[in-house]
This record gives sequence, C-alpha cells and structure tokens, in this order.
Amino acid sequence: MTSHPKIHDRHRQRLACVYIRQSTLRQVAQHRESQDLQYQLAARARTLGWPDQRIRIIDEDLGKSAVSKQGRAGFQHLFTDVGTGKVGLLLVTDVSRLARNCADWYQLLDLAAANDTLVADSGGLYDPRAYDDRLLLGVKGAFSEAQWHIMRQQMQAARLNKAKRGELVLRLPVGYDRLPNGRVVMSADEQVQSVIRLVFGLFRRTGSARAVLRRLRSDGVQLPRQSRDAAGQPIAIWDKPAYTQVYQMLKLPAYAGAYAYGKRQRERLPGQPTVRYGRRLPPEEWQVLLHDALPAYISWEEYVKNQETLAQNWQLSRFASPQTPQRNLGDHGPPSSPPGAVGKGRALLQGIVVCGRCGRLMRVRYRDKPAYVCEAAKAQFDEPRCQFFPYAHVDQAVVAAFLDAIRPAALEAALAAMVEIETERQALAQQWRQQQERARYQAELARVRYEQVDPRQRLVAAELERRWEAALQEQQRVQTEWEETQAEQLQPLSVADKTRIRQLAEDLPALWAAETTSMADRKRLLRTLIADVTLNREAESGQTGIAIRWQTGAVTRLTAARPQPGHPSNPRLLERVQTLAQAGRSDVEIAAILNEEGMVSSWHVKDDPAYVPGQPVTYWDKVRVQHLRYKHHIPANPGAGGYVAAAEAAQALGVSQSILLDWFRRGLLPGRQQRPGAPVWIRWDEGLRYRISGAAPRNLPDTIEGQAEMVRLAQAAAYFGLSSDELTQALKHGRFLTWRLEHGSQYRWYLQEKETDSAEHADHLPK
Repeated sequence: MTSHPKIHDRHRQRLACVYIRQSTLRQVAQHRESQDLQYQLAARARTLGWPDQRIRIIDEDLGKSAVSKQGRAGFQHLFTDVGTGKVGLLLVTDVSRLARNCADWYQLLDLAAANDTLVADSGGLYDPRAYDDRLLLGVKGAFSEAQWHIMRQQMQAARLNKAKRGELVLRLPVGYDRLPNGRVVMSADEQVQSVIRLVFGLFRRTGSARAVLRRLRSDGVQLPRQSRDAAGQPIAIWDKPAYTQVYQMLKLPAYAGAYAYGKRQRERLPGQPTVRYGRRLPPEEWQVLLHDALPAYISWEEYVKNQETLAQNWQLSRFASPQTPQRNLGDHGPPSSPPGAVGKGRALLQGIVVCGRCGRLMRVRYRDKPAYVCEAAKAQFDEPRCQFFPYAHVDQAVVAAFLDAIRPAALEAALAAMVEIETERQALAQQWRQQQERARYQAELARVRYEQVDPRQRLVAAELERRWEAALQEQQRVQTEWEETQAEQLQPLSVADKTRIRQLAEDLPALWAAETTSMADRKRLLRTLIADVTLNREAESGQTGIAIRWQTGAVTRLTAARPQPGHPSNPRLLERVQTLAQAGRSDVEIAAILNEEGMVSSWHVKDDPAYVPGQPVTYWDKVRVQHLRYKHHIPANPGAGGYVAAAEAAQALGVSQSILLDWFRRGLLPGRQQRPGAPVWIRWDEGLRYRISGAAPRNLPDTIEGQAEMVRLAQAAAYFGLSSDELTQALKHGRFLTWRLEHGSQYRWYLQEKETDSAEHADHLPK
C-alpha cells in the first residue's frame, strides 16, 4: 500500500469509484487501449490502500458523450453516491471523462468538497477542499469544455468544406441510388420514378399537398419509403401514402437536382446532448446550394414555386401583420400577405382580396351576410373596423371581367386540359401496371423458394407455403383493384368526351355555372389569371372600387354598386313565398317550386357569382326558404288544407290531448309534424270524426257489404302478414282507414284496407 499525505483512513473506509467512459460505440469497439487504461485504475486504487470489496467500477456510460449528464446513468449514480458521502476517492484518466461542460463539472466538485471526496487523474491526486487543488481542477474542467468546442468547430468546418465541393455524403431520399464510385443516379426502379413524377404532377394541378394525398388515396396509388433488407442493403417498401411523405417530397430540394447543406438554423446549448434545429432558412441563406448536382425530377424554378405555394397554404388562416405597409389602389405590387389554398366557401376571392386603405389581406366572414372584412387592427388593438364589403357584388364584377378575359383562349385551354387529363390517366395506368408486375414477381419468387426447399423440412416448407399463398392473394387483390379503377376512373377520353369539352370551352358561362363545377374549382380558375383584387370605397356613395391585378402585371379598374343596408328582396318573390306558405306548403316544397319557376331574389341569386341568366336556378333549399320567411316574418300555415291543431281535434273527439298524440304517433290518426317536438296538426274532416269519435254503430263490421273487410287492430298484423313495425309504417303511409268503435264500456280499433294507389298513400305521409 502506498501512503499519500492527502489520503486518510476516513477516505479508505468509503468507496473508491473508477469512472470509465468513451464517447462513441465506434471508440468502444476500436479504441481498446484507451478502455484498458481506464480499467487499470482499479489497480491504482488497490495501491492507494483500498480493498477490492470497496472498489467500484462504473462503466455504464461506454459509448456516450460527456457533453451533458442527460442519458448517462453511470454519471448520475456517481453523482448521487458522492452527494450522499459514500465515495472517498474518484478515479479517472482525465477529467474530460467525467464532463465536457463546466456546469456538470462544478456541481460535482461542489459535492466532492462538501463530502470530503478526493479526485485522482493521470496527473495526480486532488482535494477539492484545498484552494490550489480546486483551482487546478476548475482549469482542467474549463480546458475540457474548450477542447470539445474546438474539436466540434474543426469537425464542422471540415464537413462544410467537403460539402461545398459536393463530396459530403448525405442521406439520399427515395428515388435516388448511390453507385459504388459515389455517383448519384435515379432509382433503377421505374415505378419509384413514375410515382414521384406523379406526385409533382398532381401538386402542379391541385396546388395543395392535402389534395394530392386525397387523390393518391382515392386512386389506390401507393408510395415508396426507404428501408433495409436483412443484409443491410437499401430497399423500397410500398405502403399507403401519408401526408408527411407527400409533404417531404415537395420540400426536398434534391428532387430539383440541388445538393443542399445547412438548410436549418442549428445551435447546441450548453449542457444539451443534441443539436437543436430552429427555423428553416430560405435558399439564399443555405450554407451550401449546388444546382444540377443530382439528376432532377423537376426544375429548380418549379421547386421554388412549390415552396411559395406551400407557404401560402400555411398562411391561409393567419391575419396580416399590423405593421404591414400602407397600400392604395394605385399601388399594384405584391399583396401584403400571400394567398392561401382555395377553400369550399362561396366567397371566390378568399385569400387574394386586399384592403385598399391599409394594404392588409381581408378575411371572409360568413356569419350574417357573407362579406370581405378588414378587421385585423380591431382584433389586435380593438380599433374600428377598416372596411367591409358584401361579397356578392364584388365577386360578380370580378367573375364578369375574368370570363371576358379568358374567352379568346377558351379553346386552347380546353385542348391543354385534355392533354393534361390524358397524361394523368396514363401515369395512373402505368403505376397500376408496375404494381401488378411487382406483385407477380413477389408471387413467383415465393413459388421458387417453396419449390427449392427440402420437403423433409416440414416447418420451413409450411412457412414458405404460407408466404406463397399470401403473395398470390396480394397479386389477386392488386388485379381486382386495378380492374375496378380502370372501369371507374381510367377510361380514356372518347371522341364524344373531347367534343363535349370543346363545347364547354366555347360556352364558358355554362361551364362556370354547371352544378359539377365546385366553388374550389371556380377559385382555382380565377387564380390562374388573377394575382389579387384590391377593394376600396369610392368617394361616390354606394360604389365599391375594384382593382384587379392580373398575373401578367396588368391592372383593370372596375366599380360596382354596393348593396345598401336593408336591401329589399324581390317583392314578387316574397308574395309567392307567402302564397305557398299560406297554402300549407312545406319549406322543402317551396324551395322546389321556386327553383322550378326560376324565381330570382335580387340579393340571394341574382348577385350570386355562380348564377348565369338563362341557366336553371338551383339555389333554393329548405334552409334558405326558412331564412327568407323568418327575415320577412312570413309564417308557415300548417292548418291549410284541412289541418287543425291537435288540441282542437282532441276537444272535438272528447279525449285528452296526450291520448290523441299517442294515436298520431301510432299512425291511427293522419297528420303532420314539421320536426320532432314541433306542434302536431291533424288532417280533419267529417269522415274522420265519424270513424274515430265512436258515432258509428258498434255492429258496423258485420253490416258492411261490398267493401274491404274490417279487421281488429290486435289481429291486423297477422291477417295482413306484416310485422308490428311494418304495420305502423303502413298506417302512417295511409294504407288503411282506421275505425274506433264502441264495444261495451270500451272502444276497439279496426282497420280497413283502402283501395287506392300508392300516390294517394303518399299524400298521407307525415310532413
């Protein structure tokens, strides 16, 4: 045993901990000498007087960095033991083994000093309570942290220098392969290439990553993802598409042939184990950007346009900043915020309409009367609303200008659309053919493997047979889905289809107003030519100034009469709705009649952007008729057509209202109810009073001749061969006449089948 002036018996009565660490698993596997030197510290502890039973080796942190204590279980155990006074001596080859940042190092030194723990390294033995020793240990810890930062800077500079030459090996996205000589080529799998081109083609057409995903899912197209086989070789695994896959394809510059490095802001905070990635940097701020370094699926110009579209879609629901610079009708530069993805609302200028006073993007408000409003300042600073425009008159003026501008190029647009449709159909058909070929190959491979196995290895043969059967089922599934898709979606355009497209192109107003043209389609059509629309109130009262900035940069100025508050509806329309309501027509029936008659409301239809004079009106529905009635105080008249309130009918029959409502729910009384919980109206006449009130003679079922037989209600289901529910539905549909006849001190219900057609039955349906 070697004596040392700083070591006392109180130290030897506690543990001697040998802490062993190497930074990476590669060092653990290859740098064995460094590891052996650290394990030899146990012999040094024995030399200093510690018995074997009080020597503890802590090697749980092999392969872990000392930049942070997080994730280092061995260091945390050592920290706890030192803090609880269990350790008398701590041995390391160098203080960098313990910590690479001063925060962790000084915390350990404070605990060692408080609990009289000695520290030994290859340079000597130190007592943290002694000033000189503590100063020296502190300097060593600072040098350890500085050494780590210098090494990281040198390594990062070397990586950056290599990346500037395009020689730094980066992970390739799916669709690329790296040859043994380091050259990058497109994937040898033609299906991988074609599906990547299909994704970019769909985004080019739809302008939305979510829309691309929906189209891929509806067409049954799978996307490849990278994986590795048992030998560690990269392979492509095909699975149903996910949004993250589509989004990453659109974001990666490699598909545009660019070699990019340093696309994100990176920082490593003191004590943090990993690098933190901040915001994405624009391409001009990337550390390395080399064009034409890889084979490209799209051009760099298209990639930049795609990023702008994705950014615009993301900013759709955000207000423009209050610090946005002022803009007026004379300023026709880019809008203060980019437009977003098209939505399904009726406002056609969503995301591209700009306030002419403050220059901010205006949002769409759909409550009450839909309108374009500029209220960003109100939302953030509670300032007065800047401007407000009902959307209909603005959209109508913009649509008219759009149709006038596009009419000369209508036929060319139709021909281009046909070419695009044919190209897309061919791309989808190619995907399915390649998917079929892959399924056939997998089935054939499974068959060969099964046939080559030794039959005596029954367990192996059974498993290979199961895989062969699964491959055959997958091949059949792909074939079936292909046939269904081919029948539904991939039929080539016929001559009649092409002729119809040309006819539609020649009649753009009809195409614009067609029921099959959705609001999202109309918005996409507008954005093909219109960059943004600026609105402002004209000095002349009641006029809206509209400045349309086209994609070419040209500007068209228009004015449109702005609807005034309290704008009246068509008087003839109101009179017609009031007449139909008083006649007992339901709101659904009124809507159908108004659409059939082509009735136009000066606010709801005439100014609607989708309305074209001479085209059928399909605007009215139950909700809009109700809104019109409530707004103009037009009451419904459920009592028209011989209907009376349930209370009045109950009084006439001499029964309580609850009993009468029970008869109505069972179908014994004809009537109507607008909705559950609404008042019930009974279809009343003298015939109903005679049959239900008990005035008919009690022997009536035995005396009627030449008429349908009367059957007791309790026996009617079995007599007519109906279930209880079917009998109730038949009663509600008016198939039977109901009789309530006196029988002693009680009444009994009888049914008599009516000799009427189904149309008359339908007249008795509850409204």
